[in-house]
Amino acid sequence: MKTYKAIIQLTSDDPKVHRSMIRQTGNLLAHLDKTVDVRIICHGASMPFCVAADNPFTDEILGLLNQHITIAACRNMLVANNVGPDDLIAGIEVVPSGIAELVILQQEGWSYVKAG
Repeated sequence: MKTYKAIIQLTSDDPKVHRSMIRQTGNLLAHLDKTVDVRIICHGASMPFCVAADNPFTDEILGLLNQHITIAACRNMLVANNVGPDDLIAGIEVVPSGIAELVILQQEGWSYVKAG
């Protein structure tokens, strides 16, 4: 059985984009089920998607994490917004650079999807 690898780039602070990306990720899982590994890379303005405080998508994000979706926040984004790793929803990883992570994963054969 073939395993697909998809990275989703999230750079928006728009809740409509966040909702759409969650829905699209669900569609991806529904069609490829256990044959797809998904990593969501958050950088740029997407910090509100990652933080625990006042996040309207916490339940959906935890649901994605429970389905073994990796969500990674860019350390540069966190530093620029004075946000620490402890401020993130539990289970969200931190990578040194979101843009570098995208380049690395694409070189490793991951398919790229832009959210929004």
